[in-house]
Amino acid sequence: MRPGQFDYVSKEVHMCCQKIYYLILLCLSLCFPIGGSAEPIEDYAEAINQAGRQRMLSQRMVKAFVQIGQQILFANPREQLNSAIRLYQKQLNNLKSFASSVNTKQALMEAESVWERYRRVAGGAVNIKNAIKLNGLSEELLQASQQVVQALVQEAGTEKAHIVDISGRQRMLSQRMAKYYLFLSWGVEDPQFHSEFKKAELEYSQALAELNGSSLNTVEIKEVLDKVNKQWRFFQLTKIMDKGQYLPSVVARTTEKLLQDMNQATGMYAKVSVM
Repeated sequence: MRPGQFDYVSKEVHMCCQKIYYLILLCLSLCFPIGGSAEPIEDYAEAINQAGRQRMLSQRMVKAFVQIGQQILFANPREQLNSAIRLYQKQLNNLKSFASSVNTKQALMEAESVWERYRRVAGGAVNIKNAIKLNGLSEELLQASQQVVQALVQEAGTEKAHIVDISGRQRMLSQRMAKYYLFLSWGVEDPQFHSEFKKAELEYSQALAELNGSSLNTVEIKEVLDKVNKQWRFFQLTKIMDKGQYLPSVVARTTEKLLQDMNQATGMYAKVSVM
């Protein structure tokens, strides 16, 4: 063997081993999704429910991040953030296992790509700079998650699917309003944040009116919607937005209640039997 030939062969063997190693990792990642095994989704209604919840989580994580930054400790924002990170990954795995169409699979791939960048910032240091960066990524993640919902709704093609989508979107809007309100109360006086808050508020009100008139409403769903309507009216009275007079703790509480009630309603819509 010529001088240096052994070193060359060793490098070739090392490179070959590395390629085999990465191929094994790729195969494992396809068989066992990162973040835990997927739980079976039974039907499109539940798939849309989970995909819709992903939209909410994109906003909730930022809201919790900003709460931590302002030391608004209601409902343990640190645990909210950590739980939301775990849940987003878990539902992503569930949806990837459920997806059957090319459109849904493509939408999930795009959402996963954004999620990888989002998660790194969400797990980092809490300060205004990172909060604003995370908010920018949350807009990307919201849009990517919305594409997943739309693909599933289109596949399902039923009135029930539409109502589950609308109801689920209310969860997202509650956290979106809270997110922008908390940014403003933190001193981030961005005119766009005011505009986005007002837009989310209008969309919430319009969708709530549609849900109140849905033919799918059972007695139980109507009872939950009655609670939502009362909480929504209270929210309108307490969302003071004059400079220096923000009530972030109150808004955090009211939007949390709106989220809980709409999450219950969405789950009920997903289980409604349609004749």
